[in-house]
Amino acid sequence: MKTRQKKKWVASAAALCVLAGTVMTGCSDKEAGGASPSPGASAAGTATADPYASLPRAVSFSMFDRGSVSSDEGTYENNRWVKWIREQSGIDVKVIPVPRNQAQDKLNVLIASNQAPDLIWEYDRTYIGKLISQGAIQPVDQYIEKYSTSYKKYLQEHPDLKSYLTFEGKMYAVATERTLDSIANHGMWIRQDWLDKLGLKVPDSLDDLIKVAKAFKDQDPDGNGKADTTPLVGSTTFDAYSAMNAAINSQWYLEDGKMKYGATLDRFGDALALEKQMYEEGLVDKEYLTDKNYQRAIQLWTTGKAGIFVGSWGGSAMENHLKAMLKNVPDANPVPLEPVSTKNGKYGLYQETKPFIFVAFNKEMKNPKAAVEYLDWLVDKGWMALVNGTEGVHYKNVNGVAQLLDADKFKKEVSYAGEYAFLRNAKFSPSDLLVKAAPDEVSQRLAALSQKGLETATKNAFRRDIPYQPNFTELNDIQTALKPFIEEIRAKVAMQGSQYTAAWGMEEIRKEWTRLGGEKVEAKAQEWYEANKASFK
Repeated sequence: MKTRQKKKWVASAAALCVLAGTVMTGCSDKEAGGASPSPGASAAGTATADPYASLPRAVSFSMFDRGSVSSDEGTYENNRWVKWIREQSGIDVKVIPVPRNQAQDKLNVLIASNQAPDLIWEYDRTYIGKLISQGAIQPVDQYIEKYSTSYKKYLQEHPDLKSYLTFEGKMYAVATERTLDSIANHGMWIRQDWLDKLGLKVPDSLDDLIKVAKAFKDQDPDGNGKADTTPLVGSTTFDAYSAMNAAINSQWYLEDGKMKYGATLDRFGDALALEKQMYEEGLVDKEYLTDKNYQRAIQLWTTGKAGIFVGSWGGSAMENHLKAMLKNVPDANPVPLEPVSTKNGKYGLYQETKPFIFVAFNKEMKNPKAAVEYLDWLVDKGWMALVNGTEGVHYKNVNGVAQLLDADKFKKEVSYAGEYAFLRNAKFSPSDLLVKAAPDEVSQRLAALSQKGLETATKNAFRRDIPYQPNFTELNDIQTALKPFIEEIRAKVAMQGSQYTAAWGMEEIRKEWTRLGGEKVEAKAQEWYEANKASFK
C-alpha cells in the first residue's frame, strides 16, 4: 500500500529531477519506489503536465463468470467482444473473470495477493463498503473531475445517484441507473394449467399458497397417475419467504424509528417457520438446501414436474427456463404469480435499488486516467453494442429499440457480452420487451410472458425502510460471521425435526448476534441513521 509520506517523497523526487536538469540524470518514478503519481502531482514549472500521459492505456476489470461463453466463441478473457472493445475504445483491456456464486470470495483472494483488477465491480453496495474498510480501493472524485466528460455529464443528469456512491464524504464508486427491468429482481411463476385442472384459484394469501401447494403434491396435476410432482422449487425460495414477511436477514428495518437488523426480528422467525412447514409437509424439493447451483430445481420446472418456480422475474434466464418447459411440455401454461399476503402484510419480492453496478478503483491502479476514459467510452456508446450486438447482424433498430433478429444467435454470440457493459446510458419501457424480441412466435410468446412477469414483479413494493444499508467495520464483520451461522440454523429448523422450532432458531440467532457484539452494532447503526436520514428520499 502507498502511504502519504511515500507520495510526497515521490513528488519531491520528481521536482528535484527537473530542477537539477541534466546534472541529475536517471531520476524516475521507478527509482523513487514505483508509486503511481496522483493527478495533481507534477514537476515544478510544468503544472499542467498530465502525470499519466506517458503510461500505457491499459485497464483490467472483473466480471462474473456464469459459464455462458461457448467454446467456439472463446473464453471470457478472449473473444470477439474483448477484441472489439480494444479496437473501438483504444484501451488495452484485460478481463479477470470470477465465479458468480463465489465472486466476493474470489475477489478477496485476488486483493490479498495483489492480483486484483483495476476496476472491481459488484451489485452489492455493502461489499464496496467492506473494500473501503480494508483499504483496498480509493476515492474516485478527483479522477472523475479531472478526466471525465461523458460520465461526469451523466452524473450531473442523475444527481440522485451521488448519495449511493458516497462513503465517508467521498465518492468511492461509479454507477449508472437501473432501468425498470433491472430493478425487478425476484419473482414467482405458477402453472395456470394445473390450477385450472384442479379447480383452484390463483393464491393470494399464505394460506391459499399452502392449500395450492398441497393440491399440487397430492392430486396428480400432470395427470400421469403417479405421485411425482413437486409443488414449489426455485433459486430464491427463502428470500421469497423473508420478503413476504418483510424480514430479509441482511437488511436493516426501522421499527418505531429504531434501526433493527432483519435476522433479529420476530418476522424473520415467521420466515423460518414457513420454511420448516414447507419442507416437513413435502411441499418443496427435499434436496433444495443442497442444490447449490439450482440445477435440480431448474430441471424439475423445465420438465414439467414442478408447479411453482421462485427465482428471477423474467429476463434471459427465466425466458430460457420457460422456453425449455414449453418445448418439453407444449401444453403447459406458466404465468407470473404475485407474492402472497402474510400476517405481516403484503410486500413485493426483492427489488434492487437505483444504482445498477458499483464500479470501484483498485488502490493499486496504475493508470486511473485510462480507467476513466474507458468508463466514458462505455457510458457514451460502448454499452450499446455490448448489450445488443451488431446492427444488421444481431438486431435491427425499431424506433430506437434493438429488435433481435435471431434469438439463438444472440444467445450464443452476444448474451455474455452484456457484463462488460457495467455502465449503461439506457432507456426502457415494459413494451420494449415485445419490440426487442425476435419476431418468431416462440420469442414473442416468451417476451409477452416476460412483460407480464415484470409488471407482476413490480406491482407490490419491496419493503426497504432506508435507501441503502449502513457501512462500518463492526457491521461488516458481524454480517460475515452471522451469514453461515444463519444458514446452519435454517437447515436445522427445516430439516432436523420438531425439537428445532422457529422459536428455537430465533433464540440461537439472537444469542449469536449478542455474542458477536450486535448491541454495539445496533447502536452505531442508529447513530448512522440519525446522521443521514435528512438526505434520504
